[in-house]
Amino acid sequence: EERALFGATTGKANDDHLIFLICRCEKPRIIGQGVGLSKAHRGFCSVFLVSCAMRAASPCDAIDDRVRAPRKCPRRAPKAIECGAPTSTTWQMEASSAITDDERNLISWLQGEPEASVCDDLAAFSGRLQGLRPGQAVPGGPALLEAAAGRVLDMAQRMRSQLLAVQLPVPTDLYETCGRLCVALLDVAAWFADRADADGSRASERGEDCLSGLSLLTELYVLSNLAAAPVPAGMWRLAHRLAQAADVLAAVPDDPVRCTYLRLVAIGTSQPEGLTGRELAWAVEFLDVRILGVAGFDGSASESGAASWWIDTAADLAPQADARRPVPDELVRERRSWSFNPRPMAQKLGECVEWITAHMTAAELAGMQGDVEPLAADDGGFPAGLSALETLALLRRLRSQWMVTPVREQPRRQNQYVVQVCMGLAAIWELGQPRGQERGQPHGQHSRAEPVQLQEWVVLNESPGGLAIMSVAGARANVEAGAALALRRDPQQPWSVCIVRWVRSEMPGQIELGLQLIGVSFQSVRVGFRGRAAQQTAPALALPVMEPVRRHPAMLTPAGTYASRRFVFVRDGKGVYVAQARALGLDMQTPGVELFQYEIDPYPI
Repeated sequence: EERALFGATTGKANDDHLIFLICRCEKPRIIGQGVGLSKAHRGFCSVFLVSCAMRAASPCDAIDDRVRAPRKCPRRAPKAIECGAPTSTTWQMEASSAITDDERNLISWLQGEPEASVCDDLAAFSGRLQGLRPGQAVPGGPALLEAAAGRVLDMAQRMRSQLLAVQLPVPTDLYETCGRLCVALLDVAAWFADRADADGSRASERGEDCLSGLSLLTELYVLSNLAAAPVPAGMWRLAHRLAQAADVLAAVPDDPVRCTYLRLVAIGTSQPEGLTGRELAWAVEFLDVRILGVAGFDGSASESGAASWWIDTAADLAPQADARRPVPDELVRERRSWSFNPRPMAQKLGECVEWITAHMTAAELAGMQGDVEPLAADDGGFPAGLSALETLALLRRLRSQWMVTPVREQPRRQNQYVVQVCMGLAAIWELGQPRGQERGQPHGQHSRAEPVQLQEWVVLNESPGGLAIMSVAGARANVEAGAALALRRDPQQPWSVCIVRWVRSEMPGQIELGLQLIGVSFQSVRVGFRGRAAQQTAPALALPVMEPVRRHPAMLTPAGTYASRRFVFVRDGKGVYVAQARALGLDMQTPGVELFQYEIDPYPI
């Protein structure tokens, strides 16, 4: 009846109209030709790239649901079709007569149930689309491209879950599958860029294509960093190309394409190799228009500053820090550089830090015992996945990174020699137990078998403040950014204590760590803080004064131990030493450890 009514009122044949696919509807309805639609009726939800729902009520402003990081794409396209009041412009699919049988079968396969494993699904995906490369017309037009994006995003979400479930270094098979998937994401994003650059594309359609392409690149960037692997060649050049096609410089602060591009830039300036997998996934979801909308971003040559970054829009380069490498003069003359200043974002993070601190203080005053619970979904608009303490530590580090770009103060010299390595605070604490000293040996050395398994790594370069080490055979212990690590070159030397600053893996079976030296020796102690609900002590490493970096002795404890100014520590040896001390404030806080200086309390209670 609707077909007859439509034909009678318009005088058109039934095969001339267009069908629009709408998400989450129950009934197909024919609405007419696209050329006869108003602007309001041309926008509909995408079948494959479904935007995630937003949480409101943050410590900052309301959240715009258009600029959240992309979440898991449904494996199948919604089967219902309906017209209604649209909110965003998406793609239109011509009548089935405009698509060949082969293209229709390919689209049907892309929308179908995926293979059980990501590896098999990726192999089938590559085989089906074999011969299609960026730069050529995509058969089936928008329908096939959206279907391919939906399928590859589904694989990316499953791969992300697998990478989050394993510790570094990533197993070889998973590492290689992740690399192939990143290449597939790059290829599909390039198809969107080709379509955005095509002559005759409307501004609304161009914006949707750029948004889809940048969302794919964001997922690619996350996967690469979760595996500690380098991003595929061409990723940053393609991101800059999509941003230029959408003219993000002229866009309003809450524009979805602008925010998606700036999210990628902001993660690139936050040293993602220094974040754990959970922190990275949380940060990508957290950064939305509330934070990204205040970032300094323009096309003029930025003034040199401690928080300024520049972007070469024609090069395959990540954002570069002015403090480390000033913008080349030729880029300024040719107007090929953009400037990015994350300091206003850091100030916004300060508001979030204050909100979480007040939240934790209220929980303590209410008498809550044990560890701080994860923030609820409606608490300040924070994503799930991290506890309040972990969220606070991450936001503080991001704020510090964006306020002043860290710069290496001392040059590192190339070197190559073997060192013994002990991974983890608990294992290092065991090394310092006094059982070996009962025989009169130096601290931390034992004539008996070592209580933990030691590994051999190779030093690549070093400086007074840190060094880089590599294991070509792969680490036999879990490694993550922010963990404690002890090393020594000779068994007769004391153990030096370091913090893992970044993790890289340029190929399977090889892992490289950047270390910050925080102590040239240590003593194993136990500490207990006043005011904690649970009366118990925690293992800790007592570190000596290290001029000029640290003018007081320090304690390295598990994350969440620091609870008040006063604490007691106990050291075992030939005798038992007990002292009360005053903490002088946190110097460092990572997902695994806390570092704070202290002084012996002259007025013990």
